[in-house]
Amino acid sequence: MRLGLIVLGVLAAAIVIAAFLIRRLKHDADMWHVDPLTAPTPSTPNSYRVVPAESAVDADGVAPAFDKSAQDLAAAFDRVAREGGRVDVVSGSPEDGLVTYVQSSALFAFPDYISVKFIEINSDTSTLAVFSRSRLGKNDLGVNKKRITAWLKQLS
Repeated sequence: MRLGLIVLGVLAAAIVIAAFLIRRLKHDADMWHVDPLTAPTPSTPNSYRVVPAESAVDADGVAPAFDKSAQDLAAAFDRVAREGGRVDVVSGSPEDGLVTYVQSSALFAFPDYISVKFIEINSDTSTLAVFSRSRLGKNDLGVNKKRITAWLKQLS
């Protein structure tokens, strides 16, 4: 009984320490701020990428076209991303046409990085490329796909 309590106490302390350390991770823009059309795909299944149909990059889905300029699409995407909560900008800006966000999970603050490039098709039509990936773990349990699918649905 006593050994079980000791093991449980050590395990609880390890979880608290891990959660503290994860929340203190630095978001290195040089590593995470990438072009979604050229960034390599991770070897682990913890990412989700959507690109325009004619793109040559390995992708999980095709990005829709939107009846708005790339600048208006960027502003709308930024609003949708920030409405979800726990989202900050790592680097870039919607005005730059390339921005990388970090969204942290609610309980342990696991960081996921979302790089978005806004692409003008013509003066009143645009599309985007989105690359969402987890920093920690080998499998995201579909979180990146769910996030990007929901954000794109909100934009439509």
